[in-house]
Amino acid sequence: MSLEKEAYEQNYQQFRSLNQIMWQIPVLAMTLTGGLWFGVSKIEGNPFLASILLCTAVVGNLAFSAVLYRFRFVMRCYLDELKRAYPVGFVDASSPNDGMGRIASFFAGEQRVRQTFSILLYWAAGASFVLLSVELYQWKSESTKMNRDAGIEFYDSHAAALADGYEAISFEEAYPFLVTTLSDASLSILDIGSGTGRDASWLVRHGHKVVAAEPSASMRRIAEAIHPDDAIEWIDARLPELENTRLKPNSFDIILASAVWMHIPPEQRKASLLRIGELLSDGGRAFVSLRIGPQDEDRGMYEVNASEFEDTAEQAGFELFSHGDFDDLLGRAQISWKMYELSIRQ
Repeated sequence: MSLEKEAYEQNYQQFRSLNQIMWQIPVLAMTLTGGLWFGVSKIEGNPFLASILLCTAVVGNLAFSAVLYRFRFVMRCYLDELKRAYPVGFVDASSPNDGMGRIASFFAGEQRVRQTFSILLYWAAGASFVLLSVELYQWKSESTKMNRDAGIEFYDSHAAALADGYEAISFEEAYPFLVTTLSDASLSILDIGSGTGRDASWLVRHGHKVVAAEPSASMRRIAEAIHPDDAIEWIDARLPELENTRLKPNSFDIILASAVWMHIPPEQRKASLLRIGELLSDGGRAFVSLRIGPQDEDRGMYEVNASEFEDTAEQAGFELFSHGDFDDLLGRAQISWKMYELSIRQ
């Protein structure tokens, strides 16, 4: 066999091998996509893993499409070489035969197989991307559900039932240390998460000016009905933003955040403390209670750790003083409380 014939035969075999591999690419891609989609359908409670699998499906199908294009380009080069080496015996199927109908001519066009496969791969990548977007959206919604929906909706739905328990506890019982800490002078006080207004009412009766921030509309209505005192300013605001025109920097001598911290997601806690520090006047103090107990998803409660709170407060520029540990005044054995006094570090 001459060198020219041997080269022709080698090119021919290479072309056949490439052709066989090209037909396997969409099979591999669909198998990959199907397996990943099946895996996602079986995953519960792990949106991160589901997102990784869907992202792999998107990237994998696009990569297969690029590989397919490259294979078909190389195959075209081999075809051109085979045609040049043996034009008499070369079967040219690059253009439709005369007499074909319009539809038949379209499907008989050159590289229609590669184009069809590419469309399937793009479709699989696009569908995977849509599923990935839905997964990420649901993931984001779930991450804020405890903070927005579960927390506020619970208090909106159970405000009347909760009010009796809150009002049964006096301010003196809840804050024995604070009763003696407050000066006789009239102070500007912000009560964050004011609930039924029990604390705000006690404070105004003792000569202080109080802004009561409560995000639950039902709680605010009950609070205003139980404590109809014009000296209390009721506003709708919540941490970490505490957005309200009434809340200006350096405005408050005392900020009280009782039974609020467990409702703040861990990633928002530093921002919450920074906002509290921004609102405190020179020499002002903040009192923050920590609920030490199990997480309660139905009430939008996150786990609270005293060491984590102390570290975050120090990072936010506060000096801390602990007023100690306290039993739960509603008699829940698995829950206890810690109270911290915060002041801006000089």
